[in-house]
Amino acid sequence: MNQEHVITTDALVIGSGMGGMTIASLLARDGLNPIVLEAAHVPGGCSSSFKRKGYVFESGATTLIGFDTHQPLARLESMLGITIPKTLISPGMSVHIDGKKCIRYQDREAWIAEAGRVFGNPDGQRSFWNRAFEVADTVWKVSSQNTTFPPQRVVDWLRLAVHNSPLDAPVLRFARKSVARVMQDYGVDTKPFRRFIDEQLMITAQADASEVPFLFGAAGITYTNYSNYYVEGGLLEMIRVLQEYITSRGGQVLTRNKVTSVVRRPDGLYDVTTAAGRVYRSRLVYSNLPVWNMKELTGGALQAYFTGQSDRYSRAWGAFTMGVVTTDSYAEDMTLHHQIHLDQPMPFTGARSFFVSMSRRGDHARAPEGYRAMNVSTHTPAEDWFLLNGSYDRVKQASQDFLLQAMRNKLPGFDAAELVTAFASTPVTWQNWVYRKNGRVGGIPQQMQRSVLDWSPAVTPFRGLFMCGDTVYPGQGIPGVTLSGINVYYKTAQHRDKLHTH
Repeated sequence: MNQEHVITTDALVIGSGMGGMTIASLLARDGLNPIVLEAAHVPGGCSSSFKRKGYVFESGATTLIGFDTHQPLARLESMLGITIPKTLISPGMSVHIDGKKCIRYQDREAWIAEAGRVFGNPDGQRSFWNRAFEVADTVWKVSSQNTTFPPQRVVDWLRLAVHNSPLDAPVLRFARKSVARVMQDYGVDTKPFRRFIDEQLMITAQADASEVPFLFGAAGITYTNYSNYYVEGGLLEMIRVLQEYITSRGGQVLTRNKVTSVVRRPDGLYDVTTAAGRVYRSRLVYSNLPVWNMKELTGGALQAYFTGQSDRYSRAWGAFTMGVVTTDSYAEDMTLHHQIHLDQPMPFTGARSFFVSMSRRGDHARAPEGYRAMNVSTHTPAEDWFLLNGSYDRVKQASQDFLLQAMRNKLPGFDAAELVTAFASTPVTWQNWVYRKNGRVGGIPQQMQRSVLDWSPAVTPFRGLFMCGDTVYPGQGIPGVTLSGINVYYKTAQHRDKLHTH
């Protein structure tokens, strides 16, 4: 290899999703001058935005939380001394189910009253939601003070013992108790409420109430009861704040640099090669890619390790998404986020609900006055889209038509609006766009059979190679991947000190 074409750096970060940008920002804060390699033309991955036909769309329909006490984005802002631009929205979301509109108020008492009104059994609803709030608050608090979780070494177990109060220990019993079981305990496991909870959990945990442990599920069903935010101009503006932080401290964020291989050299350094043939060399490599991607980028012992990790988690969801623009015919007090339950499963995908995120009225960076840009998203088996062959375009169009008709029927104001543009994306699109294997988005489903100690570890067996992102604890969502970036920063501090001095 011609040494003149090798670029050496203190640390390499592969992938500029929120997990990768978090660890890169923290490394830059410490003066390590990280280089972030991103395959797409803009940074952010699934936490980004894109422009099409003069409108700005998010990568997917999404909410933004994580800025309250003990939550990861608030902690990141504090660690970096920055403020991510955001606007509080309240209430955060409406749920349309069985002909009723259920408003997800942030205020806990207002939400408990709303749940009782829509689903009945007000006393049972109060008891259930108070338990969910208690567990969720504890999970956020404990996750913020346990950066070495899940433990991999004896010292990690010792730190858990030191950093935690015995008063928090009782919530651990919910690690082996499903959300459905807790619903039964409080007498609220009725068919309508179960449908509601199942679809809330599909958004946040990628599995339903019978599969998700209440320890994780509590946070998944209460996220609208924390502060929800909107980023003017799109989530890419949030990513750009981190990009500016990294570059102002000597780091680089290089887009259109798709990584094609990661090789561990005999001297312990790593050579990371891009599609353009550039080689980046470092003692420290942080991958924000899913474990499924890593097995295709590596060879030898590295590939054997990532193949083993990938094969353990062969089930994951993809997304069928749409960008939609209409004229603005919506009520002044309409929420920006909507979960719409379907009367029958969506053909081909089997989805029972879909999610709509609207641009805020007045956000002219995303849509001009009198227009609204929307993102629509629903779950779909990812691999099925790669098997359609000659029927792919037909199924894609039929899926788009189905969701547009459902929006006309169920999203207030949509039928009266003029449809300006609509375009769909499938897991095939997602694989080509954000380069995730088989278009899998959202990480690994959080299921009962998956122990909290059984996550793909941030620290690999290979010195200097680390992982973050939504296939590493704690999983999906912007707060989750941000926490993964913070955790890997602390987990690898000792490694950084040793390797950086060589």
